[in-house]
Amino acid sequence: MKKMLCSALLGVTLAVSTFATASASIGGEIGVYVPVGGGGGYSRTGSEESFASFTVDKLMQELTVKKKSGRLLMELRISNGSDTPYTVEHRNGQVYEFLVLDKRGRVLWRWSEGMAFTQALTSSTIDAQGEVVYKAEIKRTDFKKFKDDAVVVMAYLTDTPYTLSAAVPETTETSSGGAAVFGAVVLGNGPIRGW
Repeated sequence: MKKMLCSALLGVTLAVSTFATASASIGGEIGVYVPVGGGGGYSRTGSEESFASFTVDKLMQELTVKKKSGRLLMELRISNGSDTPYTVEHRNGQVYEFLVLDKRGRVLWRWSEGMAFTQALTSSTIDAQGEVVYKAEIKRTDFKKFKDDAVVVMAYLTDTPYTLSAAVPETTETSSGGAAVFGAVVLGNGPIRGW
């Protein structure tokens, strides 16, 4: 049920001019469990990472969401593949945002919550052939409070029409004794970047 609702919420909002070309991709990884020896083992199902990406003209945005040691790690990478800088004019000092939503679209966590930003007009620029990376982390103690309700992570540059969404990775852990080998099979049609 959670996956069906996640699929309904998972999406990319694009506002594209008639001259722009756009593409989008999503993906994740599947946990692989291979028991070694007798007596059972420890198994993991679901994925530890999900991602989404889209490209408008030569501007590519990628969102990677990763569960690691009970924390939720988020990364928004924006690459400018053109020969001219890409500049965004902002209404205030906030340049980007991360949100975690539940299955009904309610905000469970907001990166900027409680932060103060300058109220002056600002701008941010991505150099020609350059990229910027914005990261956010939800600590284990904070994520534990709402992790069972978390379905989608949204990220965006403020004051742009583009919003990127990726599923919160699901994992189920069970213990059955013995030894095991773990791995992952990555699925999707977009690049995956490391942390």
